Amino acid sequence: MSVKLIAVLHCNLDAEETFEQELKKLVEASIHDPGCLSYELYQYNGERCRYVIIEEWQDEQSLKQHQEAVHYKHFTRVSPVLLAKPAKIKSLARLF
Repeated sequence: MSVKLIAVLHCNLDAEETFEQELKKLVEASIHDPGCLSYELYQYNGERCRYVIIEEWQDEQSLKQHQEAVHYKHFTRVSPVLLAKPAKIKSLARLF
């Protein structure tokens, strides 16, 4: 069964441009990771510093490999100083 995650991210006002560039690099690389079924980036309407990533992976192993990838590790290294608060990441279970 596939694994679906949602990540809610809120960056600092003065970091918006840099944060968005880092998010785009993450998404562009992640969609090519083995087992990636989807990796979509959204921005809240009317709230420029709030973003959502919705990602789906073929299985837990694919997700683990993604989390070991250079681009993922880079993002997790640079994002904390750009975020207004820690990211909220939730795993989702499909009901039907």
